[in-house]
Amino acid sequence: MIQEQDFKEFKYNILGSNSTIKGDLVLSGDAIITSRIEGSIKMIGEGRLVLERGSHVQGELEAHDVEIFGTVSGEIRSTGTVSVRASAKISGSLESKKLVVYPGAIVEMDITTKSDS
Repeated sequence: MIQEQDFKEFKYNILGSNSTIKGDLVLSGDAIITSRIEGSIKMIGEGRLVLERGSHVQGELEAHDVEIFGTVSGEIRSTGTVSVRASAKISGSLESKKLVVYPGAIVEMDITTKSDS
């Protein structure tokens, strides 16, 4: 059973479906988003951002690792890996250390990958 103390130390963000959020988000820990976001999302530290099916983000994303199943229109900046799953549709610009695109994904972006040096 989960205790109250467990929730106080929980470093996970979940933004559910059927919601629209307008504005800029700054999140720490990992995050799962199924909402519509109009604005920027900035992940603090090495948190992982997962945009599930049904999510729609219009704006800037900044995170260590990003996994996209939904739709993104805007700028994506990652210091780690961006994974674009088969159900994803992304457009805009992308800068990442590593990029993985699964068959079926729709990618209409200017892409830059950077090494450690």
